[in-house]
Amino acid sequence: MSSSGTVSWPPEAPVWRFYWEVVDGKSEAIAFRDVFYKGIKVLHRASLPMIRVQYDGGAGGPYKDPLSSGNMQRPVAIYEGSAPDHRFLVVESYHVIGRYRLLNRWIFRSDGIILPQLYSAGLQHPANHRHHTYWRFDWDIDGAANNLALQHALTSQDWGYGPGWIPRKNELSSIHIGDNRWAVINKGTGRGFLIDKGPFDGASDWFSRLDVAITAYHGPEDLGGALGNANDDELWRHVNGENTDGQDIVMWYVAHLYHEAHDGGDEWHVCGPILRQFGY
Repeated sequence: MSSSGTVSWPPEAPVWRFYWEVVDGKSEAIAFRDVFYKGIKVLHRASLPMIRVQYDGGAGGPYKDPLSSGNMQRPVAIYEGSAPDHRFLVVESYHVIGRYRLLNRWIFRSDGIILPQLYSAGLQHPANHRHHTYWRFDWDIDGAANNLALQHALTSQDWGYGPGWIPRKNELSSIHIGDNRWAVINKGTGRGFLIDKGPFDGASDWFSRLDVAITAYHGPEDLGGALGNANDDELWRHVNGENTDGQDIVMWYVAHLYHEAHDGGDEWHVCGPILRQFGY
């Protein structure tokens, strides 16, 4: 069943404000819309529209596992907590697909860090496998216009955004290079977000050939989980070399969560990027 809500947190002095929804027929679990940090726009929309599962040695699959309202096992949970140096808000949904148990968790920290995370347990077939997990971030840093993606390389060369930061001015699909860092910046204000690879996010392979894709925003390309299939993520359909310099841009981030069969099905594994604000 569809559900939705508006969050302004913490209520006594809001740092994060956004709208969330789970929509019947859209296999992307929780979608977040109009995300603001300290009153300034961060994201137009963000979700987890695709998980593809690849087993070694033809043991089973491949699969495309949709996180949908149909396999949610309980209502969306929203709760808060604290650490020594920050508070945090959690928004999560719990899903069961075959023998997989999947927890789609988003953590919004008071210091401006967002942690989109997928937790996975369960073993569909007795073989090693990877959950290739695709997040879609429709960035609107300080609004939809004048955004630019940057990729970091281990070099002292400066293209105008600090040593090693390469402006990606056209659509592309890429593997990680250097220290695996990306950023999205508003060219006018200098505000933005760093996108760091999570510690368990793995590496692309022949089955899932990319780690990040940058595309120009087009409304009809937001397919709410309908893009791709078990054998092909089909992101190539959206990467056409269009200009992304000072545009409204979308980033796809892919983690490759490895599960060894001898761990059994009870151990939980987690993947997901680290999103850190700067200039806000």
